[in-house]
Order: sequence, then C-alpha cells, then structure tokens
Amino acid sequence: MQGRSRDDVIREDVRDLHQLGYAQELFRTMGGFSNFAISFSIISILTGAVILYDYGLAWAGKAAVMLGWPLVTVFVVCIAASMAEIASAYPTAGGLYYWASKMKNKNWGWWTAWFNLLGQFAIVAGINYAAAGFINATIVDRLTGGVFNTTEIVPGLLNGQLVTMGILMLVQLAMNIAGINLVALLNQVSVWWHIAIVGAVVVLVGLLGKADQSGLDLFAVKPVDSIGFWDNTFGPISLNYGAATTYAPFLAFFFSLLQANWTYTGYDASAHVAEETIGARVSSAWGVFLSVAVSAVVGYVFLVALTLHTPDLSTLFPASFDGADAATYSQYYFGGGVAVISILIYNLGDFLGNLIAAGIAIAMAFCGLSSVAAAGRMLYAFARDDGLPGSGWLKVVSHRYRTPANSLIGIVVVAWLFTVAAFYVGTGTAVIIVTAISTIFLYAAYGLVIYLGITTEGWLQHRVWSLGRWSKIIGWVSVFWVIVLMGLFSFPTSGNISWPFMVAAVVLLIVYYFGWARTRFKGPQIHGGEAQLSEIEKEFEQAAEELAGA
Repeated sequence: MQGRSRDDVIREDVRDLHQLGYAQELFRTMGGFSNFAISFSIISILTGAVILYDYGLAWAGKAAVMLGWPLVTVFVVCIAASMAEIASAYPTAGGLYYWASKMKNKNWGWWTAWFNLLGQFAIVAGINYAAAGFINATIVDRLTGGVFNTTEIVPGLLNGQLVTMGILMLVQLAMNIAGINLVALLNQVSVWWHIAIVGAVVVLVGLLGKADQSGLDLFAVKPVDSIGFWDNTFGPISLNYGAATTYAPFLAFFFSLLQANWTYTGYDASAHVAEETIGARVSSAWGVFLSVAVSAVVGYVFLVALTLHTPDLSTLFPASFDGADAATYSQYYFGGGVAVISILIYNLGDFLGNLIAAGIAIAMAFCGLSSVAAAGRMLYAFARDDGLPGSGWLKVVSHRYRTPANSLIGIVVVAWLFTVAAFYVGTGTAVIIVTAISTIFLYAAYGLVIYLGITTEGWLQHRVWSLGRWSKIIGWVSVFWVIVLMGLFSFPTSGNISWPFMVAAVVLLIVYYFGWARTRFKGPQIHGGEAQLSEIEKEFEQAAEELAGA
C-alpha cells in the first residue's frame, strides 16, 4: 500500500469485488494484522494442542509432540502456502467455494462448499465444546465446588458442559453480530493473550518446573493407553477397537497426529473475511500463511515446555479402571481431568497452575469467537449464491452492523445441536467425534481447491502472492498429505465414532446433489453491473446514516 492512501486501497478492493460480481455489503475495515489474527486465533495453540494433548500421549507418548508436531507442521505449511496463493487471486468471502467454482466449475464449487461448511460447523462445535469443558473445570467448578462438566441436566442428552457451551456461544454470537470492528479488536487481543499465556508457561515451568516423572523417552514412540476398548456397533455392523498399546508403534504414532493436525485447522478464515479486509489480495494470503507459520513456532515451544516436565502418568492413564478416580484420570478416558491441567498443577502448584489453566480457558473462548466469525462468512457467501436451503434468509446482511447476522445465528444453532447429537451418541467421546469430523471435512475442501490449483491455469494470471516454480511441487505435497489424513482420521480410534456421521452426511449430500443441486444450482452469480452494485452499497450507507441519526 506504499504511496497509496487507505481510501485508495479500499476503492481498489471494492473494484476487485465488483469484478467478481458482488457488492460491498460487509464493512471493509480490517487491517492486515487483524486478518492474520482471526486465523491465528482459530488455530489457537492453546485449544487443539491442549485438549488433545492427552490423546497424543495415549497413542505415542512424548513422540506425539516431539516428532509429531514438526512432522505435521511441514505438510501444513505446504497446504497453507498453496491456499495463500489461490486466496490472492480471488479475494472474496466464502473463499474456497468461489475458488473451486472459478478454477473448474460450479459442481466442484458446490462440493467444496459443502465439505468446507460441514467442517466449519464441526470446528465451531469442537472448539466451543472443549472451551466449555475447560471453563467449567478451571473456573465454574472452582466457584461452585461441583463437577459441572459431568452433571447431567437432561440424562443422556444434556450435561453441564453443553449448557456452558450454549451460553458461551450466545455471547460469541452477540459480539459477532455487533460488528467486525469489535471482532477484529478481540482477535488482536487474542493474539497477545495467546502469546502471553505461552510465555508465562514457558518461563514459569522452566524456572519452577519439577523433574519429569513419566518414565517416557522424548523421541521414542511409546503408547501409554493400555486398557482402552470400544465396541462400535451399528445395526449389523460391529467394529471393536482395542487400546493404543495393541497397535504397531508406527500406526499408533500416526493416529496420534490428530493432536497436531486438528490444531492446524481453520486458517482459511483469512480468506473468508477478505471482503472486510483492506488490501485483501495480499493481506488474506499472508494471513493464511503466517497464521500457520507463527503457530508452528509458538506451539512447539509451548508443548515442549510441558513435555519436559510431566508428572507420573499412572493417575492419568491407569492400568485398570478398577479403583481409578474418574475425576483425575485423563480426559481421553472421558473423566473430568485434563492432562495439561495436571502438568501445570504438578509444576506450579494448585493456585498458579489453575490460574494459568483459567487463562487457557479464556484463550479457547477467543478461539470460538473467531471460528463463529469465519464460519458465518462462509455460510453467508454460499447462501448469497443460493447454494443451500434457506438461502434467502441466510444471506441477509444487517443494515445496522453490516454483518451476516442470520448466517451467524445459523452457524451457532446448528453447531450446538450437532454437539448435542454427538454427545447423545458418543457421550464422553463427543469432543473426539467433532474434532475428527472438522479435520476431515475441512481438509477435504483444502485438498480439492489445491488439486484444482495444480491442474488448472486460468487463475494464475490473477494471483499476486506467488510460490513461483515451487507452486506445483508444494501443491502435490499438500494433496498427498490431505489423502493421508482422510485415512488416518476416518479410522475410529479412542471410541471415535465419527465415521457414521460422515458417511450419513456424504450420502445425504449425494442424494441432494443429484436430486436438486446438479441441475438447479447456478454457482457464483453476478449480482449486477457496476451501477447496480454501487446502488446496493449506497442503500447500506444511507441505512447506516438513518440508523445513526435515529
């Protein structure tokens, strides 16, 4: 933007949007740092890496962090780079859906949209369900003296964690509807909050940390789950899965990678808010890429600090459920304890350990706020082109706040109901169900657009952020990793019964596609010429002036 004023850049952004066929309905006010911040907040090293830390330990011991994190990082950096390149070519809300439609055709766009949308619903659900559990464990239970997480409000259907999740998401919804300026500000706060908590953990554990009592080697793959067993029976289909120690170490290690790879999700958010970003072509591309690169470094430092100072794991991973205290053994076994909280308390004491854990809970709430924002934009963009039922209602933009209010409501309601359904079917495995589903569907969408980027060339003339001669090589590496993920995270580990949800979703999409979408869905639509789009924008400006004067 050197040599150009802020207004000049915005005018150029609006011209770009007009060329794509859309009016500037949303409020374009986010800077480059805010764009990076929303993806960094959704990746949230204090969410995925924390809630699935015990999952990684169960499957691979300390190697899940020491080897798994850097291994996954290499592939995810490639994926982020490939997506950033395409984002610079098509700076529009909805991101991946629009990219696929323009690179290939509307049918590829429709499937990409639905995979991305299902992943968005699941990631909003997974993040906020985990955040609610952490908030209850570190704040609510401390104030009430009870175990609100596991208290069943409605037996078999609704527990305290789901109630807290619902309240948290209502707050996030209100903040999101109130405007992108508030969300952008909170995303910036979230970045510094994450860094401050990580810094505090690294320094305090480094200074006050106790000797490691786990008996695990840092780089040796050694599963510690020896008693887990799950019977997944659905009608005539019965699939039984044993403890992590019953698998070959190589296979167990790869299953542990869910910890790292679910952490690295949601960075397409920078593309979804492109229509609200100043200098969108460049800022969205850097937002996608840098959010992963910065999270990789900060996350590894944080996880290594914890991994070097772990307590005796016998209470977290007991040799037998007989006589074990459900309030202390690992969340991996559906108890009330969380491995990271145990590590913090072991090293820092009860007060300081729980204080840091409460800080992590707040970081998770920030993560959920950002995920609602990004998912709402994706749903709005798809609805704007009449891509799903209820599009007429979902694509409405609030004249007062210039936000896709109805789509935000839709995301929050469906994500909460989805989690209730996962809890009803899988009880304690609900968090693993939703995290696996979000990882698979989001990466399926990522893989589709990257594949199209490799195999088509029309979009190359529009990009302004380029990988040059490395573009295809990095793209094929990315596609390879997405294919690996499809197999790894579809396999039902740890009682993870996400596969029936995914199979049912794909079957319904196939029926819906051939019954309606293939012939009736038109793909990205031109919503008017320059004069018509400008008139739509004037209506929003006039409405804002009238509301301000009321």
